[in-house]
Amino acid sequence: MDRSGRAERSRRLFDPYALAAAGLAVAAALLFQPRLAPRAGILAGAMAFSWATGRKVPVLGTALVIAGIVGANLLVPVGRVLASWGPIRVTETALMEGLEKAVTFEALIYVSKATIRSDLRIPGRAGNLIGSALRCYERILETRIKLKRTTFFRDLDEILLGIYSEELFVDRNRPSRVPAGRGSAGTVLLVLAAAAAWVPYLLKASV
Repeated sequence: MDRSGRAERSRRLFDPYALAAAGLAVAAALLFQPRLAPRAGILAGAMAFSWATGRKVPVLGTALVIAGIVGANLLVPVGRVLASWGPIRVTETALMEGLEKAVTFEALIYVSKATIRSDLRIPGRAGNLIGSALRCYERILETRIKLKRTTFFRDLDEILLGIYSEELFVDRNRPSRVPAGRGSAGTVLLVLAAAAAWVPYLLKASV
């Protein structure tokens, strides 16, 4: 099944409000979790769920972001020295803190990517603004962005202005081609996924 097929299946299966609630529960479990391994597990699960729901999952880009955050954290050496190459020192505390920051950041990105959909409707004027922001966010995630070094800012402006122009003329009352899911099967899956994210924390707390 291609990406558009996975996205359509996801919309049929999952209610947008249940999906957003599950995303908040998983994000809370991630932030409360003090250990790196469970956070990495949440990241892996969020990446898999994003792929299953038709989102783009740039594995190489994710690895580069993690490497960049870890590398920046290593610039301030703290803790026991694990390795050294000339003036460069890799210390245990700096490495672990960098990995925790990087994994947490990417996990939050993928959780939001997987669970916040543009068809999430929030009442009121503030809700309209949030809904508009979500639609623009989803379009940015799904747009294949090509930026040239010589025209970087002009290319970026054209992409963002194009997305904003589309949002100005969108018919918010028009129903989606694919109806949002309202069944119990999707809700059960979301409850199980959110509960699984909390299991490592609860087990650690009970010891």
